[in-house]
Amino acid sequence: MRKLKPSARGPIAQELSAAETEKLLIKIGKMLKNKRKARTTLESFSYEINISRSAMTRYESGGDMYLSTFLKLLHGLDIKPEEFFKDLLK
Repeated sequence: MRKLKPSARGPIAQELSAAETEKLLIKIGKMLKNKRKARTTLESFSYEINISRSAMTRYESGGDMYLSTFLKLLHGLDIKPEEFFKDLLK
């Protein structure tokens, strides 16, 4: 196996701490919830996009999810990913 040479400039990428990850997931969840509540109820939305209410509640509370699930939620809310993240960074 090939050994990685240490970079003179330091690491290429930095890892998010668990606290930073949790904070970001909670922020994403709150934003998903606000956008969903502006359109419809939890029950209706969950049914329309074929995700259980309990999973939807978990995601809106900051639970981790697959990227494919996240994209499914954005599609159901008729939001482009770039718009979502632009709003997230405000």
